[in-house]
Amino acid sequence: MATSMAPVLVAALLCCLGLSLPLNEKSSKSAKFPKDFVWAAATSAFQVEGGQIGTGRGPSIWDRFLVLHSNKDNSSGEVACDTYHKYPSDSALMKDLGISNYRFSISWPRLFPNGRVNKVNPEGVKYYHDLIDSLLKNGIKPVVTLYHWDLPLSLGDRGGWLNDAMVDWFGDYARFCFQEYGAKVKQWITINEPHTQSVYGYCSQVASHAPGGFQDNCEWSMYLAGHNFLLAHARAASIYKREFQATQKGLVGITINANWYEPDTSRDAAAANLAFEFMFGWFANAIFHPKGDYPAVMKRRMEVLRKKEGRVTARLPKLTAEQIKELKNSADFLGLNYYVSLIASANMSRSEPLESPSMKSTWGRDVNVFMFSRPEWQIGDSWIRYHPEGLRQILNFVKKNYNNIPVYITENGVMGAPGEDMNDKSRIFYVKGHIDAVHKAITEDSCNVKGYFFWSLLDNFEWHAGYTERFGMYHVSILTFTV
Repeated sequence: MATSMAPVLVAALLCCLGLSLPLNEKSSKSAKFPKDFVWAAATSAFQVEGGQIGTGRGPSIWDRFLVLHSNKDNSSGEVACDTYHKYPSDSALMKDLGISNYRFSISWPRLFPNGRVNKVNPEGVKYYHDLIDSLLKNGIKPVVTLYHWDLPLSLGDRGGWLNDAMVDWFGDYARFCFQEYGAKVKQWITINEPHTQSVYGYCSQVASHAPGGFQDNCEWSMYLAGHNFLLAHARAASIYKREFQATQKGLVGITINANWYEPDTSRDAAAANLAFEFMFGWFANAIFHPKGDYPAVMKRRMEVLRKKEGRVTARLPKLTAEQIKELKNSADFLGLNYYVSLIASANMSRSEPLESPSMKSTWGRDVNVFMFSRPEWQIGDSWIRYHPEGLRQILNFVKKNYNNIPVYITENGVMGAPGEDMNDKSRIFYVKGHIDAVHKAITEDSCNVKGYFFWSLLDNFEWHAGYTERFGMYHVSILTFTV
């Protein structure tokens, strides 16, 4: 695969930066963001790096998944955006854009081909040093995600996130990264979107996410995977805080994705809250709520299901007192990924143009809330919905329920609409609307929002969608696919 790049969303980012400049005398007072507000872009290793052949990298669960399940364009991540080789020019692009931070992930199988720290790949270790040094040379601060879904296949073959040993394995991997790169990296994200991988990787009726293969009888698997994600985050964060934070003086957090659920009527408030807590609170509550643990409404619902299903034990694992203590306040900040809002109704007999996810997944059936979208929220032919107020509502939820913990919008964006190409008005409209919502959350609601990371710096390998969904600030021309 060969690539060429040209700026496609520079206009949108300049709108963002123009809105953000606190010292711009021509800007109205209401358009100013805090002076230390972070404007940034994001990617993930498997989606942009390439460099899979001849570099010492081991296979990941996504490599195997793509062998078993073709994506929309039969593409792979073998070359992707080739940032493994193009990182110097990528750093220069970011400098030209004027962004201050770059969120990327480390590929666990690139550092440890078999997943365990007893066998290190020196070439992989050097690559991330070179990437970080290139960023710093260009005035870009690295924000590093330890796990963005590319689990070493050797660990996937041993059960992956269903294996309790993952907590120890992830802790060992995290300690190595902190020790190796922590002098230069001051902001760490342990895990990206545990909800997505738990539900779609370990319990999806449609094979759309690695590792896959859990379509049948998966009532337990997604909750066990989610449980281990939480414990792995707690282990890594604890290691950082105990062993490295005092000397390295950095921050550690987690990125959680959230849909906002608007109640269809005043009678649907409880249904909307249940859906939100079952998605966002599932992972955020134990870390950020003063009492810790899984959300009370989620536990009550799972107990109802336990009785209904005639089970002795509820399918949601219990957190021990010790685990609750370790999880509470384990993150210095919350990373929030936001793309979608939905309407929630307690009336499961409704008929809407867009079928409820409750009818399609074990997760949805457990929640038992009818979820659908407003037609006016549709943007192009994207699965993403334009409802900036949903983002503002989530930020206010965090303020109210999680002691106004610092929040970074670690992903927000939309793919280009068909036919717009370089003149991507729909994307500019989407981005400006959501940045305005963030601005109102800060200035009118006093939400503690610290930064906005646009997804994504480059058109990249969008998992099951391949290169058919283009989120990039820079266009990547795919000339030849490697199948």
